[in-house]
Amino acid sequence: MDQSKQEQRSTARRRRRRYTTAQKLAMVRECLEPGASLAGVALAHQANANMVRKWVVKFQRGGFGEAAESGMALLPVAVRAAAVRVPAKEGASTVTLEIEMPRGVVRFYGSPDPELLNRFVNALTGR
Repeated sequence: MDQSKQEQRSTARRRRRRYTTAQKLAMVRECLEPGASLAGVALAHQANANMVRKWVVKFQRGGFGEAAESGMALLPVAVRAAAVRVPAKEGASTVTLEIEMPRGVVRFYGSPDPELLNRFVNALTGR
């Protein structure tokens, strides 16, 4: 085989697709939609699913500076004293605290332990 043909084939194999930050963020946003499949998003964009997963993790850790501009950022959380209603029956399991999050709802039943709530909020804010 001719050496120039071999060089053409080897350079064709080495080509890597390059994605702009905007393209990466668009794929990440699609992956974070409820019910979205990371593999499906990667396949639709002809990207490697492992690479897309790395971009999602990087985004969630604040690795993309554009995250705040994209409208997807953590909001500050302030903890303040609130009146807690005690259920009429001792042992009733009514929801006293409900926190709606992007991928679900966190509910605390009964009288939540203040230390547990403090740890939960600190975990959300990264403290």
